[in-house]
Amino acid sequence: MNPDERKLQILQCAKKLFSKNGYYETQISDIVDEAGIARGTIYQYFKNKDEIFATLFENFYKKWERMISETESSIDLKNVTPHDYLKSRIKSSLYFFASDNEMCNIVLRMGVGINKNFDSVQKKLEKKIFNVITNDLKIGQQFKNISMDIDTQLFANIFTGALFRIAYYYFVVHKTQKESHDIDLLADKVVSLYSPGLFLKK
Repeated sequence: MNPDERKLQILQCAKKLFSKNGYYETQISDIVDEAGIARGTIYQYFKNKDEIFATLFENFYKKWERMISETESSIDLKNVTPHDYLKSRIKSSLYFFASDNEMCNIVLRMGVGINKNFDSVQKKLEKKIFNVITNDLKIGQQFKNISMDIDTQLFANIFTGALFRIAYYYFVVHKTQKESHDIDLLADKVVSLYSPGLFLKK
């Protein structure tokens, strides 16, 4: 393997073990055994277990940012309906979490409280989602699809928490909602729950 492939292999093996056994229960020796490499090889790429774990978090966060950017560029704000806009946002987020249930498990179940450095990365992800939702709400108000009386910060906090819980429940606890039509149906259900109290009737 070239260096990039080897580094990716180590990260993939570590991710699998962190998700299955937990952060504290996973040791460097476990990652070495899983990857089938010499112990010294792992230190050519990472200083310690903390750096491996932090790298997984950072990569997950960067992947989320790319997904958000791609989603935003594909939406025509002038022609999309409020319901379809919301559904698009929910679907893209659910697809993102469903695409990697091991990282979903690590970030949503194990990440908080392990280490202040990891907490900061997780908070960046939460803040990013919160900001995206808040901005979407303001766009809705600008286009007069959402009442100006809506408390955008309160709703964004509620929605962020709900999104994390939905992703964890369906893609970690119950690994059943992975097919495209299942995620589409799940997004429809979420939209139907939030729409009545969010969008103005026209």
